[in-house]
Amino acid sequence: MILSLQFKKAFWLTEKDEMVSCPVLEDGTIQDWNWEYISGEEGKPYFENDYNFRCLVRIHNALKENKQEGLYEVKIKETVA
Repeated sequence: MILSLQFKKAFWLTEKDEMVSCPVLEDGTIQDWNWEYISGEEGKPYFENDYNFRCLVRIHNALKENKQEGLYEVKIKETVA
């Protein structure tokens, strides 16, 4: 899972490698029950400009490189203080 400050959303991949997101609240908690598929439908902020689209592509690439086995099986490999 990746938290994006640009979009104020958390992103992750489903078991079928579909990209989904949900809102992140100001206190840092996620509304995982309020998730949606990332699609090219009009009105979504991901496609408003080139910068947003590049951010989305970077998020997708990072998720693919660091694939987790589901939303609730996130494993922390290291902690940096």
